[in-house]
Amino acid sequence: MGSHVIGVPVILIRSDVLARHRPETWKAQDGPSADPERERLLAEATILHEIRHFHDALLCPPLYDRFMIEAERNAVALTVIAALSENGERNPGKVLGEEHTELIERHRVNAARLARRNAAAYEPASVSGIGPAITLVDLLEANALVTELSFLHEAFDEGAYDHWLSLRGSLPAKYTKIIIRFIRTRDTYGEDLQRVSAVLMRCLYRPEPSAAALNEAVGLTDSEIDALCDARVIEEQLTETEKRHNYALFTILEPDQHPRPVFTNAVDITELHDLCRTGMRASRFRVDAYHRAIRDFPVPATGFFADADMVTERRLPFVRKADIRAAYGDAFSLSGAKDRQRRTTLACGFFPTFGTVPCLDLSRVDLMLGLRFGTQALLGEKVSYNHAMDQAYAAVYRRWME
Repeated sequence: MGSHVIGVPVILIRSDVLARHRPETWKAQDGPSADPERERLLAEATILHEIRHFHDALLCPPLYDRFMIEAERNAVALTVIAALSENGERNPGKVLGEEHTELIERHRVNAARLARRNAAAYEPASVSGIGPAITLVDLLEANALVTELSFLHEAFDEGAYDHWLSLRGSLPAKYTKIIIRFIRTRDTYGEDLQRVSAVLMRCLYRPEPSAAALNEAVGLTDSEIDALCDARVIEEQLTETEKRHNYALFTILEPDQHPRPVFTNAVDITELHDLCRTGMRASRFRVDAYHRAIRDFPVPATGFFADADMVTERRLPFVRKADIRAAYGDAFSLSGAKDRQRRTTLACGFFPTFGTVPCLDLSRVDLMLGLRFGTQALLGEKVSYNHAMDQAYAAVYRRWME
């Protein structure tokens, strides 16, 4: 689950992936890999895959809108929690007033308006030669996979194409078919990855993104696709999307009522969009230049977690907060668990991705995810991240209610 789903600047990665990426920091239960360098590169490709979702979400209009509505949602949630609290604890004597229920309802109306505004973007489309029900999510997954494959192409050279062939049988066919449609041969693999990425950016970054836009490129020659999806064309599309910034959703509360350091607001999202657009422009919308320059883009924090089976079977990679801090520069822990040696290891938390300064600091990520989880009933939606984080945030709210 990434930023494009929850509208929060964070990527979520299982801790066993991180153990393959940094085995000296995250000590896996089953010991070192037979080919640790290959495992490290595959894990890094997974991290890049998730970061690409974040950047695509900032530049794709309906997903940019999702960030905006989540910023509004957190302002409402914090106001509601504060109205029910005293000295950081739940005060049973406090109840929500009429102004709070009106605030919640206004947010629901805004969220519904946003859903109607973007409904067409999520409609499945029939794409010739690819499938009858291709969606925006399939485009996002395909573009993130292309970023992953481009990184591995530089790392493995010839081995990357074989890796792609092995993935074709294990990944969902809906988005591998998008890539297959534009991959020609082993000899042009790198060029083909760039071409399919350009096609997908043209579909995702237009003012009215859609899966149906893929039909424009299907059946064209390589030179025709290159002209249709030229960097200047994609840049012009992004310029058009700037017009959508004029309708800021974040109008429920005045800016001085929720200081910016608390969590992401509309101004932050606009700034992140601009930084991401600047980075894409500097890379000339080339996927190989993008992953090489990833640290020049706004990079979200990583939320790490152990899945339910890892916790039950005590297969968590052993890692200490001090080791995460030494490796990445900072650490925020949510909860711990026992491994097979009965050592207490972190089950979930946050740290700066690649050791870069995150575009939203760790405590703000925690607050946003926590508010979103804790007010799901009040705001009328089901919220779930993963087993470990859900358990950690449920415990926080149980303590608050005591």
